[in-house]
Amino acid sequence: MARNGKKKMTVDFAELDVYRKRLDEIGGGATERAFENALKDSQKVVAQNLTAAMAQHNETGKTAKSIIQNSPVEWTGDVASIDVGFGISDGGLPSIFLMYGTKLHGQPHITPDRNLYNAVYGAKVRKDIVKIQQQAFEKAFERALKE
Repeated sequence: MARNGKKKMTVDFAELDVYRKRLDEIGGGATERAFENALKDSQKVVAQNLTAAMAQHNETGKTAKSIIQNSPVEWTGDVASIDVGFGISDGGLPSIFLMYGTKLHGQPHITPDRNLYNAVYGAKVRKDIVKIQQQAFEKAFERALKE
């Protein structure tokens, strides 16, 4: 199956099961809202990182415009995910070549842009996203207790 250039992001951090159980006990859709807010906040971080990393590759602006900004949260059973990265069919195909580089006649032609790659897959962004997701669940729990 061909990749569409998007990366699916899910919520995953150490205390997730504890928060999920507590929010499920409160009820009222608090758990679903927490997941959706955590994923939307995560998507914003990746989009901001990609926008900054694309600044040096702004020849036409078409690839930068393909950065996924506001895709909906998708639910498959009780698993929520959201698209991040570039919309390949929306002009994001060059992002693949920029992230991974290319070779011409066996020699490097386009050097991989590690900053662009790290904007989606890097350890720092993963760490930031875990923190953002934890905060989203903490806020959801606080809101649910006030209701």
